[in-house]
Amino acid sequence: MPYPNKGLFKKKPCRYCGEEFQPTAPSHLYCSSSCSDNGVIQRHYKKSYGLTYEEVKKLRAEQDHRCAICGEEGFLMNSRVKSSLNVDHDHKTGKVRSMLCHNCNRGLGLFQDDPQRLRKAAAYLEGATTIPKGSTPKRAEARDTRKSDDIVCPAQECAAAERRDESSELV
Repeated sequence: MPYPNKGLFKKKPCRYCGEEFQPTAPSHLYCSSSCSDNGVIQRHYKKSYGLTYEEVKKLRAEQDHRCAICGEEGFLMNSRVKSSLNVDHDHKTGKVRSMLCHNCNRGLGLFQDDPQRLRKAAAYLEGATTIPKGSTPKRAEARDTRKSDDIVCPAQECAAAERRDESSELV
């Protein structure tokens, strides 16, 4: 059912861009759907981090739209998420550090933003020994002998392994 006083509301400034517009309802706060989307994003950044949407866009541009840790462009988690990079901040002080992809931001969170834990994890990965040959599946051992430039996507790898298995059954 349409609003009964449609068109009878005073003009007012858009909450995002400031341009004056004719609202069609008292709750109409933005001049366009684009300003509405940007206004929702702006409100989130302002409430959560004390930043404007423009400041977040500038921060992203300063990092060439890439994660400050891994250098990747990131990815959208779902259709509601508008950015492939997240604002990373210190949970104790609330200070913004930079923009991170979801995986790096989540990784820091899982390590509770503790540099000592991260250093221990890095030392573990760098010094970890592998299980002796013969105690792991042959496919895993075959993967370990390849050079990094020989690595193919997992789907291709599985298909190639299945073809090898089928050909060995024929012999």
